Amino acid sequence: MTAVRIAIVGGGFTGAALAVHLARVSAQPLAIDIFEPRETVGAGLAYGSCGIEHRINVPSDCMIVFAEDPQHFSRWLRRSGIWAADPQGLTPDGDHYPRRHAFGAYMADLVKETAAGNASGSVLRHRRVAVADVREKPRSLEVLSDDGTDTYDHVVLCASHGTPAFRWPLSAGAADLPHLIRNPWRQDQLAAVPRRAAVFILGTGLTMADVVVTLRSHGHLGPICAVSRHGLLPMPHAAFDDDFDLFGAADRPGTALALLRFMRRRARDAQRQGLTWHVAIDALRRQLAAYWPALPMAERAKIVRKLRAYWDVHRFRMAPQVARHMEQGRREGWLHILAGRIESIGRDGDRFAVHWIPRGGGSRISAADTIVNCTGPDSDISRSELAVVRALVERACIGPDPLRIGIDVDAEGRVLDRNGRSHARLRAAGPLARSIVGEATGVPEASQHARIVATALASAIARRNGLHALPGDAA
Repeated sequence: MTAVRIAIVGGGFTGAALAVHLARVSAQPLAIDIFEPRETVGAGLAYGSCGIEHRINVPSDCMIVFAEDPQHFSRWLRRSGIWAADPQGLTPDGDHYPRRHAFGAYMADLVKETAAGNASGSVLRHRRVAVADVREKPRSLEVLSDDGTDTYDHVVLCASHGTPAFRWPLSAGAADLPHLIRNPWRQDQLAAVPRRAAVFILGTGLTMADVVVTLRSHGHLGPICAVSRHGLLPMPHAAFDDDFDLFGAADRPGTALALLRFMRRRARDAQRQGLTWHVAIDALRRQLAAYWPALPMAERAKIVRKLRAYWDVHRFRMAPQVARHMEQGRREGWLHILAGRIESIGRDGDRFAVHWIPRGGGSRISAADTIVNCTGPDSDISRSELAVVRALVERACIGPDPLRIGIDVDAEGRVLDRNGRSHARLRAAGPLARSIVGEATGVPEASQHARIVATALASAIARRNGLHALPGDAA
């Protein structure tokens, strides 16, 4: 039997996880090509464009690639010696918050291990080229890359969102000043910031925290001011408890307002049980993939528009080491977290002049030597920096989901075109497809969605070839 050819476009975490899951669940050998320009597969932007100072924001036991084996990564850390070599990652309760690049190394190792031998006999190959386009043929798809044109039976888009959009007007020559950092993951630009520069950060989420940690690790001594609409800083962690029953026998909230009230009530219930609000948020996170699609689209839109900022700071929390750093900065006065709306950015001599309106009214002009955009990845595919996404959007082969937070897909990851028709051979997994499950950014959610797409794709291939059983998918 000729091996079915699969192209995975994007070899960050989601692409690597998809390849591993696909090789495990397939009923026949597959030829899987992972298109990823970076040197290794598995790290991507999240775990590859970071410094040695950056830590994962959750303990290693929460970085779950295989739901049935949540300690797979922790065992790898111990076996590789990274756990013992990094005592600063340990907390008093025994949790380990490893450095971010360690998870990228783990994923690269997992892909290599899978390529060396897997239950289906599939072959995995890393192709270090960028994909420019995917074109549909009667019984196949053509992938156009820097290496030329190749034909595949199926293609899965696993690319990440783009760099943060810069939405503020620049005037009076502000664009010509050095140290306007539009991409916060450019480590070289952060390293070039003068040690005593006054830094103004747009956004107060986890990316901001990463930038602060990087600047201070490079010896930065100047003031740092971070502004966002709500001025919300990511929350710290508390004890983890996977047994909290969120819904029980209660009816699921059917509106954004009902969900907000329900979560507040359940957080109070948790506190009466001697727990913290964290367990309620984590319980919703575990239920989200099933709960989210059942909500009316209008209510999902309200949640994204009105509640997302609050969800993000409670859901995407800081590692204890980072939380202590932020607390120290605010206590010592070199870090300021403020709420307000940026109006424009001008120039005053050799410095930036940031015009903004604090929450509550009034107006301010803040002088800064450096500006860093930390507003988060741009999820609007119409503004994607990726050539393949732009090409597919321009031909209406793919379209934005109704919430405009990624690509429109069905429950099995099949991409929908602008007319709502599904592609039998073109799918998407991970953050680009999160509208269908509500959350596909964290490792457990992204891996679970990759697994759903891999299983659906393997099943479709098996049916087409008259096969009815898939091998086991044990870790």
